[in-house]
Parts: sequence; C-alpha cells; structure tokens
Amino acid sequence: METASLKELLREHIELKGLSPKKIADMTGIPDRYIEMLLEGDTSKLPPAPYVHGYIAKLSGILNFDKDTMWRLYQKESSLTKSGRDDLLPKNRFAVRSISRGWTLAGFIIVACVLFGGYNIYGIIASPELVITIPASDNSTVAQETILLQGKTDPAYIVTVNGSEVYVGKDGLFQKEIQLQEGINSVEFVVRKFLGKEARIVRNILYTIPTNKKIDAENATSTREGE
Repeated sequence: METASLKELLREHIELKGLSPKKIADMTGIPDRYIEMLLEGDTSKLPPAPYVHGYIAKLSGILNFDKDTMWRLYQKESSLTKSGRDDLLPKNRFAVRSISRGWTLAGFIIVACVLFGGYNIYGIIASPELVITIPASDNSTVAQETILLQGKTDPAYIVTVNGSEVYVGKDGLFQKEIQLQEGINSVEFVVRKFLGKEARIVRNILYTIPTNKKIDAENATSTREGE
C-alpha cells in the first residue's frame, strides 16, 4: 500500500465513497482548500504537522483507511513544517502562561528587598520610642534631695539626661541619679537614633524640703551667724 503516493490513495478512497472534497470538508470540519492541497500533493502551504496529523485522523474516520500508514506517507513525501521545538501545537496566546522558577525567585527577591528597604526606611524616619518610668508623670512632688531617674528605650539608641549621656543596658533600661534644688526642677530626657530622628520628654519635679530639715537648716544658719 505504501508504494502508492498519499494523493493517489486519498483519491482512490474518495472515489470509492463517492464523496466530493466539499462534502468531506463539511463532514470533518477540515477547510476544503487543505483537502484540495492533499489531493494535489501540494504540502508547502499546509499548516504545521500536528494539524495535518489531525486532519489525516479525521479523514481516516470518513474514508476508512489506516491513519498511521497515511501519516507515514505524508512524512515521507513532504518537508514537515514544525510548529515548535518538539513539534507541538502553537500555544494559545490567551492562555495563562506558567512562570519559570527563575522569574518566581527573582520576583520573591525583589518583593523581599522592597519590604526590607521599606522597613529600614521607616526605622530611620520614625521617631524613637522613649518611656520614662521614674518619675512616671510630670509635675511630681518629692521630699528627698536626690532622685534616681529611670526609663526604657531601644539599647541601640543614645540617651541623655539634661545633656549628659547615660548608659543604656542590653534590655533597654537606663537610670541616672540627680540632686534636686528646692522648688521646680526641669529634667530633659532625649533619645537619638543613629542617623535618625530623636524624641524628648521633659519632667518637672517639685522638691519640697521637709519642715524638720528646714528648721535644722535655719538653726544651723543662725548659729553660724551668731559666731
């Protein structure tokens, strides 16, 4: 059977069935111009090989020939038009295309860099956190001449109390003892970031000398004056 050409075998089967190319086109959905090209042996303008393979399979169902034999004849007689590297059907341009692993990884890295950069930028431009625990509120009144100031912040920040830098522990806690003058004492706490913003809190502390201490101080002053 393979000694005959593809076009000869097709014409023979069509004649046996008594069908016209137009009728076969209507029955199979194959464009009639492609059927005419197969009958003429003109394969130069046929679509890629996978389409032709499908056409031959459809024709075999109508004309009752062996599709594998016909396909081998087509491959032998024509220079196949490849549709791709593996001779696959053209991809649907409207289909959702898979993203390669490389692009996925690159996208993940870009997103991570943007998030990390945004976090660091926020860390630079945002005001540092500063909490003063002693005195816990402004306008506190104390009766002792010295007071141990305490607070908390990020251990990476620099803290000053009335302009003097104080040590900040690994837990972020800091403290400083100061001596008060009678009356209102203003204490300024400042925390600074490296290359960043700063935050400041002012606490007014009212120091009132106890009555007995005042009496003792007045008596001591009088004694010195009397001498």
